[in-house]
Amino acid sequence: MSDIRYQNLLAALTLFAVLASCSPGPQAGGGIGGTGRLTSVASGPITGFGSVFVSGTEYETTNTSMTVDGQPGSQRDLKKGMLVRVKATVTERSDTNAPLRTAETLVYEDTLEGVVQSMTPTGSHLVVLGQSVTITPATLIDARIPGGTVLNLVPGRDLVEISGFVMGDGVIRATLIDLKTLDATATPDYQVKGLIANHRVDQRTFEIGGLTVDYRNSLLQDLPGPAGGVWDGLLVDVIGTQVSSETGSSPRLRLTASRVRLDGLGSSDSEDAVVEGFVTRVLSPGNFFLGNLQVVSDARTVFQGGTNADILVGVHLEVHGRLVGGVMTAAEVELEDADLHGAVMQVLSLGHFFLGNVQVLTNAETIFEGGTINDIVVGVHLEVYGSVVDGTVSATKVEFERVTSLSEISPPETSPATNSADHTVP
Repeated sequence: MSDIRYQNLLAALTLFAVLASCSPGPQAGGGIGGTGRLTSVASGPITGFGSVFVSGTEYETTNTSMTVDGQPGSQRDLKKGMLVRVKATVTERSDTNAPLRTAETLVYEDTLEGVVQSMTPTGSHLVVLGQSVTITPATLIDARIPGGTVLNLVPGRDLVEISGFVMGDGVIRATLIDLKTLDATATPDYQVKGLIANHRVDQRTFEIGGLTVDYRNSLLQDLPGPAGGVWDGLLVDVIGTQVSSETGSSPRLRLTASRVRLDGLGSSDSEDAVVEGFVTRVLSPGNFFLGNLQVVSDARTVFQGGTNADILVGVHLEVHGRLVGGVMTAAEVELEDADLHGAVMQVLSLGHFFLGNVQVLTNAETIFEGGTINDIVVGVHLEVYGSVVDGTVSATKVEFERVTSLSEISPPETSPATNSADHTVP
């Protein structure tokens, strides 16, 4: 991305932070006052219950206001693997080193909802609404899917709800996959979160992976004005009710959007922020993005599992720190793993290559799927899992990505919903 594009992107995200700080309702921030409490915001997957555990941290939920897919909900509606946003208060306790975290609000939204288009023979990937969905051993498969395996899903028929991390353009790592059932009269609410690419203001369209989004009659929320190329690279949440197949040499799907919203934490300030996600952009060492969230580190930042040099696009992080004006200053950065997608740009030796601008090393323990070490040549598209050491990915698994044809979807033909609130593009 060019320097001008980066400047436009930063300007757009700065505007979003201002909007978040000015929006009505309670906002995280303010620090420790006379009450001995501070406010907190967190984003990550549900990892356990009792109360609710988010990325391994416990939140008391006795009086929590919960929203599930835009509707009032309760803890009974939640499942492990759901990515949620939490606003909480944190109170120090004299009887234990662990503070009490009390969730005030908890919000869950699907990352992706649509009909399965295709899947790999091993069940390691799905294509849904033009998005490549990675399935790992940690992905939870809901019991409503027969046999607990995505291999029993039927392309072109089964509607799925997926929660997961947006890792890049059209790439999602699933934390939970659920089967959605509708009665005969219901119309699906298709949903996708992803990074905008190829925004065309004159046509009122943009792309997310293999999906073209038509927003000409859409409600826009928290987004900057569409002119000036500032949308490309933004992480958005899109909802629509009409999906069709585009004609052309490269088959794509087209979603008629009823709402496009800039994705975010819902708060621009917090003394105690905890965010789990994948690095989507690196501006410079110690200055990077998790989706729309800009994170900076300094000399006081503590790194676990790596160093500043190991923060690359596609690396999985959990970041703790302070959020001010929409920018997070990291107190602690935990490197989990790396999940890289891209084309081989250079082969240095057998099993030693560059994927994009990242150096990758394989070894005798590396697992290969869809090809062998001898098939790694310039131009081949791979997905590489591994750990990062001194800026180099040590691969535990290498998958050869194949181009799959998209199954045609014929959902009910319905008119997209309109809403006079916020901003509607003419």
